Amino acid sequence: MSEGIPYADIVILALIAGFILLRLRNVLGQKHGHDNPNFFKKPQDVMPERKDTVVQLHEKVIKSRVKDDADPLMAAITDAMLLQYLKDIKAKDPLFNLTQFMDGAKMAFEMVFDAFAKGDTQTLKMLLSDNVFAEFNNELEKRNNADKKEETTLLAVTGRELVRAGLTGNTVRLTVKFLSEQVTVVRDAEGNIVEGDASDAQDVESEWVFERETTSKNPNWKIIET
Repeated sequence: MSEGIPYADIVILALIAGFILLRLRNVLGQKHGHDNPNFFKKPQDVMPERKDTVVQLHEKVIKSRVKDDADPLMAAITDAMLLQYLKDIKAKDPLFNLTQFMDGAKMAFEMVFDAFAKGDTQTLKMLLSDNVFAEFNNELEKRNNADKKEETTLLAVTGRELVRAGLTGNTVRLTVKFLSEQVTVVRDAEGNIVEGDASDAQDVESEWVFERETTSKNPNWKIIET
């Protein structure tokens, strides 16, 4: 037998070479990076074309949803004038749901109290209009610079009621009356209570005004009065 690579080894090497060539073909046959004709296109450029605009599609979706969405608070309104305002608002913004709004208003009420107690200006700025935020921020600065600090703790929101509604152009304003339990004390620099009683909860009634543009893509409401 002559010296060299055995026949069996040659067969194995041929099979390996064939496998490598096949893999290279699969890889090189695909387009990557700049070879891809969609590489430089924005996502909206490669999406299938459709005749509906975003607004038209949005309206079709919400019209089908509104019929099925439960809104018990809206159904319970007996004040004819208030109900008409709410219907006008819903005509401008079919996604408007009073029950969902009132739940969100309660959450915003609690978040504002919590953010003010913690000095969280970022959250306050997100929830409040510029004018109201400036007032809150001013109070925070006074509190930080004072020797004695007033501290208000929100224990619970025990009631809420929509008392007024208004629609001017595309601007909606809803006034909500909150009934809550709060404790207010004054602490000295060491944190000791020098005024008030931490166990003395008070019922507090307040009205907050929420505002939103019906044409805005931002679903969030701003608190413009407290």
